[in-house]
Amino acid sequence: MGTGFSGWVDRNMHGIAGMARIRKPVKTSNSLSSRILYGLSLVTLLFGLVSLGWAVWPMPTDAVQLQIPAGPLPGAPAETSYASQADYVLVVAWPRVLRSGDTGMLSISLAETGQVAELDQGRGTQVVLGVPLVSGLKLDPPGQIQSAMAPGKDLSFSWSITSTLVGDYPGEVVISLGFFDQVQDALIAVPVAVVDIEVQVAALWGMERGLVLWLGVVGLILWGALFVMGRVAQEKGGVAHKRSGV
Repeated sequence: MGTGFSGWVDRNMHGIAGMARIRKPVKTSNSLSSRILYGLSLVTLLFGLVSLGWAVWPMPTDAVQLQIPAGPLPGAPAETSYASQADYVLVVAWPRVLRSGDTGMLSISLAETGQVAELDQGRGTQVVLGVPLVSGLKLDPPGQIQSAMAPGKDLSFSWSITSTLVGDYPGEVVISLGFFDQVQDALIAVPVAVVDIEVQVAALWGMERGLVLWLGVVGLILWGALFVMGRVAQEKGGVAHKRSGV
């Protein structure tokens, strides 16, 4: 009688212990995989955001504004009457930082302030010349630009700047007014302003902007894929955990 009762108790205790072992939470490989996938997705998200941010964020620019007064030009050749026909405001703008492989703009604008020079009431067009002197950068169009400025009209022209070589590129922009000399049968350029400029060409991880932009897009795509895979692995781990608790 005692032996039979003790055997019954032992069998039931073993059953309860087995049930306890079955219901004990267990860490599955799916849970570990989901954590790894979530971690990788965060890394690719950070990589993609940094790459895209660097590729599309506006780069800083510099600008200089100068006044060109009406009247005789100090830099004109001796015994000439070359003069500015009006008071002008000159603005020269350029990219302070340029991404490797990207394109920036170097621009010159000239505008009248409304004060006409008394020495020439019957004004004609004012010839304006600009030439950037910067080595190591690709300019389009290359060299000097010449344009005629009609009375009462504003004038602007520009060059596109590109480079793939990282570094600092100092230089200058020379702005001149042009006057036709009938004796020499030539256009005489009289400098009115010389503006010092410097362009810094930068690269992220040593790559050009186009490649960085492409990697940024790939990084965001990988982030989305890894996040979804991590979510799927987490759900599978949750299903396995529920089944193990039955």
